[in-house]
Amino acid sequence: MINNLALRITEKMLKSGGISEEEKELYIYGLFMIISQVMFFAFSCALGLVFGCFVESVIFYISFAAIRKFAGGYHAATEARCEISSALSLLACVGVIRLSKIYDFRTALLCAAAVCAVLIFAFCPLDTPEKPLGEKEFKYFRKVSCIILFVICSAIIAAFVFKVKLVFVPCCAALVLEGVLITAGKAQRVLGGKKKRFF
Repeated sequence: MINNLALRITEKMLKSGGISEEEKELYIYGLFMIISQVMFFAFSCALGLVFGCFVESVIFYISFAAIRKFAGGYHAATEARCEISSALSLLACVGVIRLSKIYDFRTALLCAAAVCAVLIFAFCPLDTPEKPLGEKEFKYFRKVSCIILFVICSAIIAAFVFKVKLVFVPCCAALVLEGVLITAGKAQRVLGGKKKRFF
């Protein structure tokens, strides 16, 4: 759906002479990324309004989007699967944020976030076979990933010490989700490599 929308917009820009044929693929990709980010941010905000945790949902999505952009992670085989899995992941995380208002599981969440932070540090940046990173890109993405990871971890520790759940829970949820995705992406790469070798 998002890709079709990006394609239609790009085609209109091409017909109007705004871009050249050589720039078409670049614009499709760029528009796809922008539209998907806006749509999922809006979805996260909507969930926050429904569950009564709007501010936390905004903090969660910004934190997650930042680390995900540079650290990478699992990519679904099709656009439909990607959209569905992304929506379900956001729903699960906002659900956890909502539950944190009822139950106190800060210690468990802190432990989960710590484990996921280690996984992110170990595996980032995780590129894709379709768009592999060059040596300079790899170093740049790793550096930025580590900086963002450090900032989020610092926010989590400070929020835990001073008991600021408004920041603590969404930042933990962001790290846990990215930790799961980057681990799944790494497993996908390893298993994919084995299949290519044996079949």
